[in-house]
Amino acid sequence: MRNRINASKLDFSEILADEVEAELKVAALISKGVESSDLELVHIRELCDKVLSFAEDRAQIYDNLKFRMNNVAPNLTALAGEIVGARLISRAATWGTVQILGAEKALSRALKTKHATPKHGIIYHASLVSQASPKHKGKMSRSLAAKIALAIKCDAFGDGQNNTFGLESRAKLEARLEILKQRI
Repeated sequence: MRNRINASKLDFSEILADEVEAELKVAALISKGVESSDLELVHIRELCDKVLSFAEDRAQIYDNLKFRMNNVAPNLTALAGEIVGARLISRAATWGTVQILGAEKALSRALKTKHATPKHGIIYHASLVSQASPKHKGKMSRSLAAKIALAIKCDAFGDGQNNTFGLESRAKLEARLEILKQRI
């Protein structure tokens, strides 16, 4: 399109619905904005290309992460997902504190001020914890942390690269989540 003046002459039917295309053309005709110079249009086009490139890079990085996590820690990936699993692995000093990994600052603040300690850290972003009601997030966080610790042991000391334990544990946790939802 390059410039809004050209909008009425172009066919957008391949990428937009008919109603949206009509609205775009009307908006381009009645717009009171100033015309962009050719140099500004070049800069805008370059920025758009960079945004598209970033989106492609992000998708490629995510696919790579997904592949590596399924190879390195299939049970952890089945339980917590690729992103949460990778964050846990990057932060892990000891697996005894899986539940509050990522909440170290909140933990030290709570211990200093003698307030309640945090219930969850990185695993708060896992789908099983985020699906739980606020009242049950702590319970789901503890349950998921325990299963993650077992899944990591299976990944580290297991005989193969299967995710059977992770899938079974996830099914059990989903059933537990449904039971907790019914208790509300």
